[in-house]
Amino acid sequence: MIALSSAWAITLRHMRIWKRDLNSVLMLLYWPMLDIIMWGFLGTWISQTSTVHNYETVALLGVMLWQVVGRSSNVICITFNEELWTNNLVNVFSLPLRIVEWLCGALLYVTIVMIITAATSMLIMSALYNVSIWHIFTTFMYFMPPLFISSIWLGLVSLQLIVTFGKRMTELAFVISWFFMPFCGAFYPIEVLPAWGQKISTLLPMSYVFEGMRRYVMHQEDPTSYLIKGYVLSIVYAISALLLFIYCFNRTKKYGLTRLMD
Repeated sequence: MIALSSAWAITLRHMRIWKRDLNSVLMLLYWPMLDIIMWGFLGTWISQTSTVHNYETVALLGVMLWQVVGRSSNVICITFNEELWTNNLVNVFSLPLRIVEWLCGALLYVTIVMIITAATSMLIMSALYNVSIWHIFTTFMYFMPPLFISSIWLGLVSLQLIVTFGKRMTELAFVISWFFMPFCGAFYPIEVLPAWGQKISTLLPMSYVFEGMRRYVMHQEDPTSYLIKGYVLSIVYAISALLLFIYCFNRTKKYGLTRLMD
């Protein structure tokens, strides 16, 4: 049985960092805002100078949906790395706290972060662009769930590196989700990739979700088949990553968590 109070304590522990660390607030607001400005105005220019239909909306949705994948997986890493950076890892897991409860608290924290990021992003879009915010919101909610599940397995894969090799793998862990970004088709169709890149895309659940979103917004096609593939792959990967992470963590805990801080 999962102790909800323990999970909520982990969530509060990271939310209270916002009071003394402005970098956390900057991460929530600045990078999404920068992406919205760059890709949004690029989308406006492409829509005005070409026959590509609704690319402005597609670009803005691509930014928001990619934040769900890339930013969420990074936040999952940050919640664990915060304990490493403050030499608090042993203290946290010497408590009556199971790794599953820590994961629940971390995922709840990530959910809160993404709600704030999405709400802020939509406010910025409404101020800068002549688009239907309601349409963006409903489409975002339609395609967001499988991408959030994908962010979980990407974050857990990143954490596996850290719990296996220690904080020396922090930088590599942070770039894993961004490594897959070119093959996800967040801002362009998969067809523009070389043949070997398209083969990688077929293995990624994110590529099906983004392709379905583009077809839905630009051509009003039914994206159900793309969403089903995205859901199935993301759930399979998330369950596999969860089991592997728990195994790696328990194995590391058996030999001592202090070695991760070297």
